[in-house]
Amino acid sequence: MRIRPDLREIPPYRPGKSIVDVAREWGLDVSDVIKLASNECPLPPFPEVQAAVAAAAGTIHRYPDNDAREAREAIAAHLGVEPDQIWVGAGSSELLRIMALAVGGPGTSALYGWPSFVIYRLATTLAMSEPIEVPLDDAMVHDTEAMLAALRDDTTIVYLCNPNNPTGTLLAPDQVARFVDRVPSDVLVVVDEAYHEYVTAEGHHSAIGLVGDHPNLVVARTLSKIYGLAGLRIGYVVGQAETVAELRRPQAPFSVNSLAQVAAVEALRHPERVAERRQLNRAGRELLERGLAELGVPYVPSQTNFVFFRPGPDTALTADTFLGHGVVIRGLSKGWVRVTVGSDEENRRFLEVLAAELDRLAHR
Repeated sequence: MRIRPDLREIPPYRPGKSIVDVAREWGLDVSDVIKLASNECPLPPFPEVQAAVAAAAGTIHRYPDNDAREAREAIAAHLGVEPDQIWVGAGSSELLRIMALAVGGPGTSALYGWPSFVIYRLATTLAMSEPIEVPLDDAMVHDTEAMLAALRDDTTIVYLCNPNNPTGTLLAPDQVARFVDRVPSDVLVVVDEAYHEYVTAEGHHSAIGLVGDHPNLVVARTLSKIYGLAGLRIGYVVGQAETVAELRRPQAPFSVNSLAQVAAVEALRHPERVAERRQLNRAGRELLERGLAELGVPYVPSQTNFVFFRPGPDTALTADTFLGHGVVIRGLSKGWVRVTVGSDEENRRFLEVLAAELDRLAHR
């Protein structure tokens, strides 16, 4: 087979190990394993969402609405924009890949901070563009001045993950606005707000308010996180209507399944439940950060549903040590790992394992 040789540069995506796999590999009981690796919501979809999905299950012999009209209308109403400004996809990851294809190609480049969401690197390779990875600053925050300086004449897309995954750090709204203002108008700017609903920083607001003045700006969101719809895969992009219409051209038909569309419509009817989850997550995040501080473990203050920390120099050792205790976290690089905020019981168990193993991890 004549496979594109550049695709060999893309390592297979490896999600956090499943609970079943960890139990089998480490000889544990499934009930003793907790997964804190994939930034999933520890709570199930809202009861009303579960009921709506169950009621719609009898319709899945038909193709879904290719335009996701009801979902787009619900999202638009939720955000206070027009439905033709909304583009829906199978998770925001699908939309990120499609945008890379829409503006990329040989002879182009894509720019993003690093470390950041791994899909930016993957999408850039798929689009046959050249990646420009700009290191985060010493506080693990996007260095917007360095990113602007790294722009080239062939740059067609810039990704700005805010809050950033995996570091959990946040740019203030005025920083984002200044950055967008200074990017050339023929370069697509994607502000990825997958974790927006978890932000509790005072005065923070979305970049969606900037879309009206910037045809080259889109904001990506997902319902996989705080809404608990990760298994159904639905996300969306907000932009000017003409921009959205052009970007969606490479999207495959019927990519958003009918149950995901139904779930999105119902989920958005319950903002009070989202507010409750935001506060629960904040409490869990603060518990984790407090525990890390008390143990003297370096970490990055987060505005998301995860915390980036470094208990020692060996990433693989840290991840495997936790696996041996039935706790799945995400190993990254250079000793840094990421833990997702779980239930109160899960968060405390994570801290117990860390306290028990820290001396070995720190001095390896």
